[in-house]
Amino acid sequence: MSDNAPDPSRREQPPKLVAVDLDGTVVDYHDEQLTTPSRAVIDAIGRVRAAGVPVAVVTGRALWGTVRTATDLGLDEGFASANHGAAEFDLGRGEVSYEAVVDVRSAVEAFLAADGAVEFAVAHGLDGWWHTKGFKRDFHAKWAGVVDLDDILDRPAARIVARVASDNKYGGATRCPHAMRLADGAGLDPLAYHVEVGYNGWVDIGPPGVTKATGIARIAERYGVSSADTVVFGDAHNDLTMFAWAGHAVAMAQADPDVRAAADEVAPSVWEDGVAKVLARWFP
Repeated sequence: MSDNAPDPSRREQPPKLVAVDLDGTVVDYHDEQLTTPSRAVIDAIGRVRAAGVPVAVVTGRALWGTVRTATDLGLDEGFASANHGAAEFDLGRGEVSYEAVVDVRSAVEAFLAADGAVEFAVAHGLDGWWHTKGFKRDFHAKWAGVVDLDDILDRPAARIVARVASDNKYGGATRCPHAMRLADGAGLDPLAYHVEVGYNGWVDIGPPGVTKATGIARIAERYGVSSADTVVFGDAHNDLTMFAWAGHAVAMAQADPDVRAAADEVAPSVWEDGVAKVLARWFP
């Protein structure tokens, strides 16, 4: 390819819908400290919206954390998909616009059979995390309270978290091997549950067939926008489904090699305001 030839990995036509992941994409990886978007990213999102193009949030976060950072981004209307696609919030109306739930009991029993030391948390709407006593509260979140395992078992939830001890850091280079072994040991039926393995002993359990791809597809349908006209930004393995769905996928520079390889384009890292720099190509 000559120096003057167009880069085939770069989309030049402005998108009709922009979707952004949160942690590792528009904000730094969060732990005990609340993180907020940079001024550059907030302004870039503002320019997209000023051009009449909607911006959606698509994240693995629970609903309350999703809404908080969507507000930080200046998004006072539109939709935010949370819980890996299992929940959606209408930012303009200030209400949950979609939520799918799963059978908690079967999942919890399978994980306990795999490892008796596992701890659990569940998400119900905007409540916060209801969790068992030993669940490690080592990250910034909304905590609804401690509950007995029996209190968790009989109420369907949009999301279950199973967690084991881990020395893997959140936002590290690889998914936690302890969590991967736990998920493999539980062996949940993929026809009944969708499982996402995280970084630090964390396993997410949600409804079957529900992913970030289904979350952004639902939002795109609301706007009448096709996948071909949608650009998505992400940094983690749970972004791969929406990378495959979207017309143009942008990975952050600090993402794992296989995540970067699945993208159409690699942006500068989250610490370099990569989202803002890519968006400036279409919305200067």
